Amino acid sequence: MKKIPMRGRPLSIAAALFSTAALAQTTEAPQTIGLGAWNEQPILTIGETVNGYTAPGIPDGMGAFDRGDSVEIVSNHELVANGGYTYTLGNGTQLAGARITSLIISKETRQLTDIGLAFDTIYNRAGQVVDAPGDLEFSGLNRLCAAGYVAAGQAGFVDDALLTGEETNGGSGFVLDVANDTLYAVPWLGRAAWESAAALDIPGIKDTHIALLIGDDRGDAPMLLYVGKKRKGGNFLERNGLTGGQLYMWVASNGDISPADWNGTGSVRRGRFVEVENYNAAAAGSANSQGELGFDALGFATQAELDAQKAAIGAFNFSRPEDLHTNPAPGKGGQVIFASTGRNTPLNQGADLWGTTYVIDVKINKGRISNNNITANFRIVYDGDDAGLQFAHPDLGIRSPDNLVWADDGYAYVQEDRSVTGFGEVSGEEASIWQLDPVSGKALRVAQVNRTAVPTGQTDTAPTDIGNWETSGIIDVTELFGATNERLLFINTQAHSVNGGSIAAKNLVEGGQYLFLSKAE
Repeated sequence: MKKIPMRGRPLSIAAALFSTAALAQTTEAPQTIGLGAWNEQPILTIGETVNGYTAPGIPDGMGAFDRGDSVEIVSNHELVANGGYTYTLGNGTQLAGARITSLIISKETRQLTDIGLAFDTIYNRAGQVVDAPGDLEFSGLNRLCAAGYVAAGQAGFVDDALLTGEETNGGSGFVLDVANDTLYAVPWLGRAAWESAAALDIPGIKDTHIALLIGDDRGDAPMLLYVGKKRKGGNFLERNGLTGGQLYMWVASNGDISPADWNGTGSVRRGRFVEVENYNAAAAGSANSQGELGFDALGFATQAELDAQKAAIGAFNFSRPEDLHTNPAPGKGGQVIFASTGRNTPLNQGADLWGTTYVIDVKINKGRISNNNITANFRIVYDGDDAGLQFAHPDLGIRSPDNLVWADDGYAYVQEDRSVTGFGEVSGEEASIWQLDPVSGKALRVAQVNRTAVPTGQTDTAPTDIGNWETSGIIDVTELFGATNERLLFINTQAHSVNGGSIAAKNLVEGGQYLFLSKAE
């Protein structure tokens, strides 16, 4: 069985150093480097074993939680359902596929003191404990990608939670009960190719409800909103409003349905969220009007059914909805920054190839939750196809925006994930991290992957392929680490073309690394 980290009781640095092949901090070169005033500090490189645990490749979305003298960072791994080495749950069940790692990092030294699997129990869509691979739809977790997270007391949540899901057509949303090492499937959140979710902190509802914006990483996909009522004294899902709620899709007031109708830096569209039917017990197992399965055996809408409802209500179809993050400023919890990575789709006809970054302003009028009372205005902060009106060519600016964070300094930090032909051909620039002003739209490159940092014994199989590596999960941990006169981010790198050595020997799939990025303020 893989080791479960002792949350709140991190090992000493000395103990970590004397574990088999253990490291307090990786000795490998940084796979992402800061630019200008930004500096990097690698923490763990994929392929290393610390305290008996080896993190697999494709690290992605993350969350961070205060644990006294340490910070616990939980991190997805975007493995396919049969990918990577087999791990073991607390009841002895063995699974391959996506998983979540917990890293314990000392606030004082900023070094890794413990690491392990972040959960030992999984509940499936039917609410049953997983004790065989077949209890999960893909016989394993399938591509846990980006993530949102909330600490207990934030945005109406009662418990620390990581909001994640399967990035595949018809995937399920999952929520990690971080304190109790338990992962729950949450069918009430709807089917989607899950990217991430952002919890809205809206005063009018958060005492009684939670509200989540959800990214559905498919071409021509809607923006989803889930609103659920909390049940005092209920189980983890019930007390956090994750059962029995309503699902909505955003509809533009003027009838626009894709970036072919609406695009361009600085432009705005008004709209509202319209409810769709995500649960119908009476229709369980029935076909929809197109002859496809409309509602599954539990009574929840299939992906095909939700897509049919999307078309019927005229919901807006984004090019490729990806990551979202809520404005952390006081009183701004209804604002979210959102990246659509860009893709040529049947509806947008090439109108959003380089990706678009939006700011969403959600209002629930007078706290009344209904179709007519949940409004949302979308503003394009940076349209990659017009280069944000700042650069001479799209390849010189933000390309294929993916993961992002709205930091406490007021800036958004945006990561690139190559998704367009021509990436790097004009600029020659590798995948980067950008500082983006959500008000002015001004963009500044602040970090970039370092293709020379191939770990000892591993091999880069495509060293000249610009954009092959990417930075992925990114969170602002400045306050959690008590940093003063400093901006402190935590990120990871996905070194997609790195294999061989310990990667192949331990079936880790590919290379990568976890790092701090910091800048004096």
